[in-house]
Amino acid sequence: MPALALSPLPVDRPWGGHRIARRFGWDDSRPRGEWWLASCRDDARTPLRLRAGGAPADLAAWLAGPGRGLGLPAPADFPLLVKFLDSEQLLSLQVHPDDAVAARQGLPRGKTEAWVVLEAEPGAGVYLGTAEGVAAATLLDRVAAGAGDDEVRSLLRRIEVGPGDVLLVRAGTVHAIGPGLAIFEVQQNSDTTWRIHDWGRGRPVHLAQARQAARDLAPPVVLRAAARGAAAAGAGAGAWRSLLATDAFTLRAARVSGRQALGVPRRYALLTVLEGHGRLSQEGRPEGRLELAPGDTVFVHEPAVLEGEALSVLVVDPP
Repeated sequence: MPALALSPLPVDRPWGGHRIARRFGWDDSRPRGEWWLASCRDDARTPLRLRAGGAPADLAAWLAGPGRGLGLPAPADFPLLVKFLDSEQLLSLQVHPDDAVAARQGLPRGKTEAWVVLEAEPGAGVYLGTAEGVAAATLLDRVAAGAGDDEVRSLLRRIEVGPGDVLLVRAGTVHAIGPGLAIFEVQQNSDTTWRIHDWGRGRPVHLAQARQAARDLAPPVVLRAAARGAAAAGAGAGAWRSLLATDAFTLRAARVSGRQALGVPRRYALLTVLEGHGRLSQEGRPEGRLELAPGDTVFVHEPAVLEGEALSVLVVDPP
C-alpha cells in the first residue's frame, strides 16, 4: 500500500466541544478539544487504523521499523503534528517560540502553525497578533500588571472568520482561538505553549517564557474562502491549489471528481479528507485500494491516485 490509514486520537481540553465528533460520526459522549490525526510524540502516538497480524501499532512504531528501510524520518525527527480543534470556549491567550528561541529554551523545535476553518458560528473569530500600534511587550506588561479580560481583548487584533478561511500563525505571534469554531490545524511537531492569559480559568501562565518568544510581526496572513473559490475556478476542476508555503510545511488542497494524481515531492505527505468519499491506490495496482471517508487521515509514502466524487482533501507536505 502507498499509504497508512491512521486513527484519530482524542485529547481532552477544558474548552472542548462536540462539533468535530458530530461532523465525522466519532465518539460524542464527552466534549473534546482536540483530535490528533498524525502524531509521533511519545505522549500521543497516532494508532494505525488498518493492521495485519504483528504489524506496528502506531505511526511512530511503523516509522521506527518499516519506515526506516524506506528512508523516512525516525519518530523523534518527525517534523509535523496534524489535528482538529473544537472550541466551545475561548482558548487561552498564548504564544509559541520560533526555532531559535526554542533552542535557547532547551526545546527541540519551535512552533509555526496554520488553521483551516471548517465550521464557524455567526460572528466567531480569533485573536491573532496585537492591535494596531500595540507592541507585544506592552501587552505582556499590562498582563503582568493585572489587566482584566476586557483590557486584554482591547490590546489584541480580532479577526472574524468563516468556513474555508485559512490563517497562518507564525511562531512568535500571540493568539487565541475564539468559541464556536471547528478547525483543521497543521503545526511543527511541538506541544510547547507559553500561556499569557487564561480568562479566569486559573491555569498557570508563563510570562517570562512568553516574553522571550513574542514578536512584533507583520499583519497575519489570512486567505479568505471567497478568494480560494475564485482561484479554484480559475485553476480548473481537480487541480491542486497551494494554500500556504512556509519553511515548516506546505499546505495544498483539491476537490476530486474522477481521478487525481497525488505526488509526494518531499518523500511523504499527510492527507486528510474533509468531505466526500473515495479511494486511494497506486497506479496499475487497483487491488491495493484504501477507502476514504470524511475525517480520515492517511500517511502517504508513495505516489498515488485519488478517485472520488466531490472528494475534498487537504494535503500537508513536510519541510
